Amino acid sequence: MSRLAVIGLVFGLIWGTATGQNTKNYTPVNMYMLNPLLVNPAYAGTRESMSFTGMIGANWLDIPGAQFGKASAAGWMESGTFDFPLSEKNAVGGMIINNSFGVNNNFVFYAHYSYRIITGAGKLSFGLRAGLNSYNRNLQNASFRDQGDPVQQFDYNRIFPNFGAGIYWYSDNYYAGISVPDFFFPPKGSENFDGDPKNYNYTFLGGYLFRISDDFKIKPSTMLSYSLNSPLAYQVNLSFIMFKDMLWLGAGYKPQGIVAMLEVQAGSPIRIGYAFVFPTGGVADYAPLGSHEILIRYDFSYKLRSVSPAYFW
Repeated sequence: MSRLAVIGLVFGLIWGTATGQNTKNYTPVNMYMLNPLLVNPAYAGTRESMSFTGMIGANWLDIPGAQFGKASAAGWMESGTFDFPLSEKNAVGGMIINNSFGVNNNFVFYAHYSYRIITGAGKLSFGLRAGLNSYNRNLQNASFRDQGDPVQQFDYNRIFPNFGAGIYWYSDNYYAGISVPDFFFPPKGSENFDGDPKNYNYTFLGGYLFRISDDFKIKPSTMLSYSLNSPLAYQVNLSFIMFKDMLWLGAGYKPQGIVAMLEVQAGSPIRIGYAFVFPTGGVADYAPLGSHEILIRYDFSYKLRSVSPAYFW
């Protein structure tokens, strides 16, 4: 089996262990707090504006032999999302994700709908999403010492429908949400859907805002993902908000990496974010250049009342 295939399989196992994901639809993202729509459809409409977000990420750079485009990396992610409220209670959105890892590629399209109700000072949102997954495993570019190697039989191409659901509760000072991002996925070596609830990734998002002064705020946040057949995955973050919300500096921790983040509110409609992951543990020996992620978001307008327009998303 070629070095490309070996690296893809080895780091696929490492990443799967670190994230606790059973589905092939997982999107490796570090700035989850800036784009929760990737994992929770109930987030649609929370910004009370027409919002577009683009993200691009390269995971574990400088992996020997893993060549993707111009950068040697174990994985590559591109995503685009949008959402906007139709009324005080109804909102819609959508997303496209192209996620490659080793010899695996997954293209995802989802349409989102959320229904929101006012609960005191905040809102409670219920969300659904439906779409398509195009998943393929391609070993055509891999070379094999033994042409009869059974690994060659693992080539896989499949397009299948998928669904997800979530709940999101938010106010000026806190937010919390839980979701099942994907209900169906093909298990290893199978041509059929697998909708076993034991393999669902139950994903939790949460955060709280401490207002030290008008010019300085602190926001801890976390994302947890749990499946009955996988270890708990998590990322914890702490952001410092300064200069009248224009500059955000953050740090986080997750298995196999320490995350550093910089966010800039470049005028009211534009937000730019960058995250770098310092590899730790065994990954540091193979990917010394870590992972990189860039986010750009544009908000067209705020036509409806916004519960919290700046701090949680």
